[in-house]
Amino acid sequence: MKPTQFLAIFSITTALLVLRGVIPAYALEVIDYIYNIPEGGTIVFSHNKHFKALFPNDSSNSNNCTVCHTTIYKPEGKHPFTMSEMYKGRSCGACHGKRAFSLSECGRCHTVKDVTFRVQPTGDVVFPHTVHISKVRCDVCHPRLFKAGRNRPVSMAAMEKGKSCGACHKGGKIFALEDCSRCHLAGNVLMKAKKPWAVIFKHADHLPTFACKECHPSIFKLGYENSRIRMTMMDMEKGKSCGACHDDRAAFTTRFNCKRCHDNM
Repeated sequence: MKPTQFLAIFSITTALLVLRGVIPAYALEVIDYIYNIPEGGTIVFSHNKHFKALFPNDSSNSNNCTVCHTTIYKPEGKHPFTMSEMYKGRSCGACHGKRAFSLSECGRCHTVKDVTFRVQPTGDVVFPHTVHISKVRCDVCHPRLFKAGRNRPVSMAAMEKGKSCGACHKGGKIFALEDCSRCHLAGNVLMKAKKPWAVIFKHADHLPTFACKECHPSIFKLGYENSRIRMTMMDMEKGKSCGACHDDRAAFTTRFNCKRCHDNM
């Protein structure tokens, strides 16, 4: 018998034994399967984890492959499946949602990370996934409010109409959109002045008393547009800029209280 004929017979015999379940899984090279989802990150399917979950009392893993192969996954079948198909019982959905954790627990398979929104002129807003998924299921937001992957920026006016974050942040159980500093980083603002000295505006000192909308954008426009506007103390005494509140009624007057703001004097 020629070597090539022997190898062919050996290969066919081995394949038949595998199909019949004679050779246990531990004798095969069982590796993790990696799915690269363009809008959902990288998903690693661990054979060993599934063996242990499905057959905790069978350390040999013998005859276990046929539970999924070739009933759920066929060699000539379609790969990968969409989430919609999984919810109908295809692929992972054959078990997940029935005998295993629900498909809505997306973070158990998909990599969940914080999302940074570039917002001008108020600065970046960081959306913490981990905080949100601890309170609401992923399918509350996806894909109804946010599609997987990049989303077009939404204005605050649109959010106030219930779009994007505004679908939940309307007050009540969840803080309202008016609580701007909960998402937007409101720090210190340096107001330049030649005489007597520059003034540091501290958001933290004002936010407990005043809501953001009381100043923005009616009195102060957001961002660097304010740096082009020059205000004198006389302007403030007429109710402009800081003088809209610092009038000795809502807050201390700008007159005769110079050191309370110009603390370098």
